Amino acid sequence: MNLDVLICTLNEGVARVPEILLPVRADVNYIVSMQYTDESYLQFIPQSLRERADVRVVTLCGKGLSRNRNNALRHATGDIALIADDDVRYCDEYFNRVIATFEQNPQLDIAQFKIKATDGDCIKEYPDFCYTYPHVPKGMFIASIEMAMRLSSVREKVWFDERFGLGSPHFICGEEDIFICDACRAGLTVSYFPYFIVEHPSESTGAHTYTDARVMQAKGAVQYYLHGASAWLRMFKFALTSALARRGRFDVLLRHTFSGINYYRKVVRYESAVGRRCE
Repeated sequence: MNLDVLICTLNEGVARVPEILLPVRADVNYIVSMQYTDESYLQFIPQSLRERADVRVVTLCGKGLSRNRNNALRHATGDIALIADDDVRYCDEYFNRVIATFEQNPQLDIAQFKIKATDGDCIKEYPDFCYTYPHVPKGMFIASIEMAMRLSSVREKVWFDERFGLGSPHFICGEEDIFICDACRAGLTVSYFPYFIVEHPSESTGAHTYTDARVMQAKGAVQYYLHGASAWLRMFKFALTSALARRGRFDVLLRHTFSGINYYRKVVRYESAVGRRCE
């Protein structure tokens, strides 16, 4: 079974990619999807990447992390794809664990694993038992770099929603939740396994849920995507419980999550109108 590590990077971030690579092994390849906002950034592609037969660099003009992830997926050819960023670290044990998990679970389409913090802080609290979506323990959320997927199952069935994610003109985050929701709706098997498979700094977008208006708006939009009209009540409850726990202000949380719902609904209506005009 072959593993493709899909490394997404933007502009000069590509210069960090050689630090991720492990010594060559026959069952692992790297797809480096480099987004650039100006052609001058192409000079940052290290020569060492061009010299390795197990590395393929593909470029994409523009911005949007979900666009970049989709670009990497389109170029993947292995049996398994592992989602990566340009600031992660791996070891052979991690790759072995990912491959073994899919070999031992032939019904598995998408796997979620654990991140080990490189700075010693806790990324988040992980359960020590396996579970399958949608039966997720309360408070658990998924990050892209925790995910690996069987390409033959996922390809043409589910992609990252490009309206969500860093660099999107609409919502700054939430693409992982949408991806997993779409996968489950498509009938794919998504399971969590309590094994570390990557190392990463502890900072994440989710840490700004109570302080960044853009993250709050994305949260509202994601909830509407997942649950429809009940998102209004869910966000009211979220704002209230967060305020009572002194994590954030009720009025601020309510205003921004509700604005995210409203904005998402406008985006959908606009896309529907454009679609009808194109038919």
